[in-house]
Amino acid sequence: MKPTAIFLLGILFFGVLPPVSPAEPIPAEFASRGIDEAGIRALLDSYTRAVSTKNRALFESLLLTKTIPFSSAGAAVKAGGSESGTQNYEEFRKGVFEGPPFTQTFRDVHIQQDGPLANVTLVFVNFSAGGSSWGWKTMQLLKMDGRWKIASEFFTGHRPE
Repeated sequence: MKPTAIFLLGILFFGVLPPVSPAEPIPAEFASRGIDEAGIRALLDSYTRAVSTKNRALFESLLLTKTIPFSSAGAAVKAGGSESGTQNYEEFRKGVFEGPPFTQTFRDVHIQQDGPLANVTLVFVNFSAGGSSWGWKTMQLLKMDGRWKIASEFFTGHRPE
């Protein structure tokens, strides 16, 4: 490689040149506010209401499509990240809407948003006659035609010892 090319690569990798300024300033935070935050929180309320009352139609109205990436993190990792290992909504649907009843609550909800894209992380807690369980969930949301929809969901699950 020629010395000039090495010098130019060094400039690129080590930031000798000043960074290019973006068209808009980068926000200090990506907080969701106003009508968008209210819409996202309404989606989350509908989510827990749907699974707690076994209202499959309500739940599926929250999804962008039934083929979104939707899986436990363990199943996705075990499947090597393949499409068949991440598109597990059908397994979730059977467990929630055909399985034993439970009540779900969310806590430690964190919402980040930039325009029509939002990221939600939270802890869910499930209560049933058989005990309780909890997990951590991350969802990506897209605002479509003025409504927030779940575009992907990954979660962990734990039972108290």
